[in-house]
Amino acid sequence: MRCIAHRGFAGLYPENTLAAVRQAGEQADMIELDVRLCGSGDPVVIHDETVDRVTEDTGPVADISLGTLQSMNVLDTGEGVPSLEAVLRTVPDTVGLNLELKDSGLPKVVAPLFADVDNDLLLSSFSFDVLEEAREHLPDVDRALIVDSSAEAGIERAASLDCAALHPHWRLLDFALLERAHRSGLDVNVWTVADPEKSQEYGKMGVDGVIVDDPAACR
Repeated sequence: MRCIAHRGFAGLYPENTLAAVRQAGEQADMIELDVRLCGSGDPVVIHDETVDRVTEDTGPVADISLGTLQSMNVLDTGEGVPSLEAVLRTVPDTVGLNLELKDSGLPKVVAPLFADVDNDLLLSSFSFDVLEEAREHLPDVDRALIVDSSAEAGIERAASLDCAALHPHWRLLDFALLERAHRSGLDVNVWTVADPEKSQEYGKMGVDGVIVDDPAACR
C-alpha cells in the first residue's frame, strides 16, 4: 500500500512548498500537491484560491503573477509559492507525484512540462471537465477522480473517463466500494487518513494507497 504525502506531509512540513517536497521525498512513495494557474498564466503549487491563509498577503492566486507569488513568505518559511516547474525539478525521480488540478485549462498548460519527467505521474481532480481535458492533452498520464460524496456514482464516472484510480474520502470507504472499484479497474487511494490503525485496516482490506498528513499514519 502506497504512502502518499498529502501536500508534502502537511502535518509536519509547510504545505505545498519545496521544503515539504524535499522532506516528503525521503519518506513517501508518492507526493500529493495542488496545482492552479496564477495571474501570469503559470502553473503554481498552492491549495487555496487565495494566498490569504498561507501567506501574509491577500488576493486571488489567479490575479497574482508568478514572480510576486515566489517572493511571498509561505507559512513563515521564507519560501515563496513554488512554480510547478520548480517542484518537478525537486522531486526525486523514484518518488511518484500526484498533482491535483484545480483549474480548467491546466492540462494543456502543464503538458509540455512533463516531457522529461521520469516520475510516475497521477493527475487528480474533483472536476469531470478537468479530467476530460487531461485525457485529451495528456492521454498517457494516469488520472484519478476525487470524491467526497456519491462514491458509487464516482466509480461509474471515473471508469467512463478512463481513470486509473478513485480517491474517496475515508468516510466513504467500505469493502463493497473497494471491491466494486477494483472490479472496474480502478486503484483506490483514500484521503486523508490520520489514524495508523485505520491505515493498517485499509491495507488488510486491499486499499492501494493512503493519503496522509503525517508519515506516522502509514506505519
